[in-house]
Amino acid sequence: MNTGAQTPKSGGLSVRDVNLTFTPVNRPPVVALDRLSVDVQPGEFVCVVGASGSGKSTLLRLLAGLLEPTEGELLEDGALIDGPSTSRAMVFQRDNLLPWSTVRANVAYGLTLQGVKRREAWAAADERLRAVGLGHVGDSYPRELSGGMRQRVNIARALAVDPRILLLDEPFAALDAQTREIMSSELLRIWNQDRKTVVFITHQIDEAVYLADRVVVLSAHPGTVKEVVDVPFERPRNLSLKREPEFGRIVDRIWTLIEKEVRGSLGLETADLSTGASDAPAS
Repeated sequence: MNTGAQTPKSGGLSVRDVNLTFTPVNRPPVVALDRLSVDVQPGEFVCVVGASGSGKSTLLRLLAGLLEPTEGELLEDGALIDGPSTSRAMVFQRDNLLPWSTVRANVAYGLTLQGVKRREAWAAADERLRAVGLGHVGDSYPRELSGGMRQRVNIARALAVDPRILLLDEPFAALDAQTREIMSSELLRIWNQDRKTVVFITHQIDEAVYLADRVVVLSAHPGTVKEVVDVPFERPRNLSLKREPEFGRIVDRIWTLIEKEVRGSLGLETADLSTGASDAPAS
């Protein structure tokens, strides 16, 4: 049950029978995605998990308009996605902040590119920095911030252009385990303010279950939807949820769906999977 947040006006996504085939020079074609279909409702937080090679990041780049499908279509609120748009903002694994610019100028960068006057852009940047708990660092430089703070700046920069949809490609992958846990909670706090549509890519199953309304599980080689798992926990959530038995059961269920492919990607196809013991990875 979702409570205490605004309902977004729009931001729905539809992926319909998408195929993406790469054709490298002097090499056989590679089918990255095959007949992949999934819908994301406005204001929904959806996480995508799968073994390496399942096309998670490829799917995100298609949604961002950075790639075109070989077949099928991607829609935002019923309109064809045929390129990048200010209604969709992407957050990458690396923050890619401009080291010569202040934090405020980094957050305002997208607005500046849109022609927004500096005073207005900086005011919007300060507002977003306050929203992510960094209102005091606007005059600092990226090198003066911790990894977790830099990623919050990265998220603030994406939010500054006020997109309807946030596309996050493993934004916490480079952080240590403890910082990653705190950043997951921070992301939910930020998201709860206006409930933008979120598609979040992660390798960490417990992170996905903690964050998401639904978890889309992809198969590998080629990527397609294996299962969509509903997450029943009420919001707001805190990290103690991870100690609940039902949380562990959902994590184990998802791990069971992808374990064979994960082992295969490591060359462990012959490993004995019959013990029933859970070794689902956790962040």
